[in-house]
Amino acid sequence: MLIELDIPFDQVTSPIVRRFHSIWTSKRGDRAMPAWADMDPAEMRGILPNMFVVSIEAAPFRIFYRLVGTKAVTFRHELTGRYLDEITEYSEDVRAELAREYRLVCEQKRPTFSKDTLKTQFGNTLTVFGSIFPLSSDGVTVDRCIALEDYDGNRPDDIAQSDAVYGYGNLPKRDT
Repeated sequence: MLIELDIPFDQVTSPIVRRFHSIWTSKRGDRAMPAWADMDPAEMRGILPNMFVVSIEAAPFRIFYRLVGTKAVTFRHELTGRYLDEITEYSEDVRAELAREYRLVCEQKRPTFSKDTLKTQFGNTLTVFGSIFPLSSDGVTVDRCIALEDYDGNRPDDIAQSDAVYGYGNLPKRDT
């Protein structure tokens, strides 16, 4: 598995991520970031299944999954109603990496984009583009984020077991 974090937007080829970037930018207007109240689910048809909506708690810094889309659940497990640091399906390294990415979004108040290249059980590769977009109810503090992952028509059981340990695919629940 190759993970590329905080890649430039012009390297993102995912139509889902690019479309949401346009929505987020239009809702933002002159502000650094839009608010959750600005988001209209009707404008996000086709994106919602790939979406993660999280609340950000500042002290201590924690990520709470408020809503996870149906397609995201099939690839990343049911995370709704859980804190990132309590998700035992992910290794400690994966949880720490995700927390670092969310922290970067919160500190810099800008979206980040990522590209994961995974192995399939058939020896091929597949690409998952991801993104995290900040939201702020007061225009200053990031209190929510919308994250997306584009699985590009792949199925979770296509992912090789060696890459499933990164939190993708059909991986049994971990003990730690």
